[in-house]
Amino acid sequence: HDSPFTMETCTDDNIFAITPFLLPIDLANLALVCKRYGEQNNDTSAKLANKRQRGWPWSMMEEASRRRVSLVKDDKDNPWRDSDLISIRGEESWMAVDHRLYLLTSSYVFRRIIGSAISRVSDDITHVQLRRRETVGFSVAICQEVMKAGKHYAEFTITEPGKIYMGCIRPIHDWRKKKIRHEEFGAYCRNQSESDPGYVGNVHQYYYYDDRHSLKKGDVIGMLLDLDKGTMAVYKNGACLGVKMERGLTGHYSWAVTINNSGFTKPSVRIGKGLTPGG
Repeated sequence: HDSPFTMETCTDDNIFAITPFLLPIDLANLALVCKRYGEQNNDTSAKLANKRQRGWPWSMMEEASRRRVSLVKDDKDNPWRDSDLISIRGEESWMAVDHRLYLLTSSYVFRRIIGSAISRVSDDITHVQLRRRETVGFSVAICQEVMKAGKHYAEFTITEPGKIYMGCIRPIHDWRKKKIRHEEFGAYCRNQSESDPGYVGNVHQYYYYDDRHSLKKGDVIGMLLDLDKGTMAVYKNGACLGVKMERGLTGHYSWAVTINNSGFTKPSVRIGKGLTPGG
């Protein structure tokens, strides 16, 4: 008579064969419901004993997360292998790094911030805020995904109202300066257009701004970019506000956010994917 198969009777090898098919939230839930998988011990001697027994000093779900991240770092064809976004920072866990990796491959995230006026909110790569006033030029948070053709839809959730500009910009792969001046950016795009088809056309960035200042915390601005038509439609909480850009969006773009000074507040916004309207 064979013993019943339960999570407690699984071998470590069984667990590590299953975890690549689970989401980061699944690993976190396993760590919470089963002491064997999630036990953390801050005692140094206990960590050393655990390392001698298992080969690693942390919990099993931490090790599963570390292995998933390591697979990406070892994959020469993976575009994220050298990104600092999948490197462990300070005292954070491997499960936190694994969660960032999941966001990078499944959602929109702000991969790069140019300028010092914008920063991430609590290291959340989907969430940015005004850090300080920008006196010259502008700072911009740029998403990881490059849009080249067809329709693309993103949602921007207002987490603190203010002068938030949401839209798209050229991918800017090799900008080496600390901030962007408008005239320098225009010259850069014109130079790029001579050799890079992604910069074709004269519209190198487009942002929607609520000039009526009606946006409140929790409002969702949806933006539908149609690169086949060169248009941008804007939605607010699911209702269409119209096609705000009727032509001219050609070439390659990435979703982007720039934020201006708003008095004593710190405007902030989160990006994410949503269901394409009419799709």
